[in-house]
Amino acid sequence: MYARLVRLAIALALLGSAPLIGGLVTARPTSAQPAFTATATIGVFADFARQVGGARVEVFQLLGDGVDPHEYQMTPSDLVNVSRSQVFLYNGLGFEPFLNQVFQAMPPGITRVALAEGLPTLTVDGAPDPHLWLDPQLAQRYVERIRDAFSAQDPAGAAEYQANAARYLAELEALDRELEAQLADIPPAHRQLVTTHNAFAYFARRYGFAVIGAVLSSEAREPSPGELIALLQQIRSAGARALFVEPQFDSRQVAQLVEQTQLRVMPLYSDALPPDGSIRSYIDMMRANARNIAAALR
Repeated sequence: MYARLVRLAIALALLGSAPLIGGLVTARPTSAQPAFTATATIGVFADFARQVGGARVEVFQLLGDGVDPHEYQMTPSDLVNVSRSQVFLYNGLGFEPFLNQVFQAMPPGITRVALAEGLPTLTVDGAPDPHLWLDPQLAQRYVERIRDAFSAQDPAGAAEYQANAARYLAELEALDRELEAQLADIPPAHRQLVTTHNAFAYFARRYGFAVIGAVLSSEAREPSPGELIALLQQIRSAGARALFVEPQFDSRQVAQLVEQTQLRVMPLYSDALPPDGSIRSYIDMMRANARNIAAALR
């Protein structure tokens, strides 16, 4: 029933007047017509898509900056954007729990690209951790999949997608070396991460940190009282120095943890770019994360 209602909403929106459509979806560029349209679920993936697609691909970002993917509810206007796309980019591995509704209502013929599916994963909270992009080396695999999907969708632009991807992959390699150097002088005893939610296993593995604990699970589930007490004990036993909070989460338990541990609080970004526009790209997000970790733990 939900899918039928959503399809009806999409049809009515697409059959409506131009001003109505303009109120629901982002307008197409007037200077040059793109070869096709792609929708990405979150801002990080939309950034990857724009880096690869350049002017040939119009990219929609489904979730706004600052929106928690774990709590997101689809709307008919979002699905209008999806229905206008030829390629749909998402992470997979359970990261976007709203996808079943999208897939049920999605018109046939849209190419779905699961950016993380099939890549080797770590297990967190008893399930595969979906946050692979927080390791820049694994983010390169995402970019390669987008390159290949765009080339298949638009063979006439394949050379351009290859060139754009090669340039951006080199930037990601340079970013990886930069972060490694920036984080290298943190003392071994201080290389401990306590975060809002359990998303940084790949980052920690790549740069030599231990994840002491997280307030929320990988799926952003709130802890039980017993789990919160256990986390407090872990923090005190390890001598952790900071709590890294992600702005998209508003958790009472985070405030309680800060009050009881007196940890230094620093921002960290994973699923969502900040809504104030202060960070607009994956590379800038990762640089901000490294700066904040280094400042808190040195």
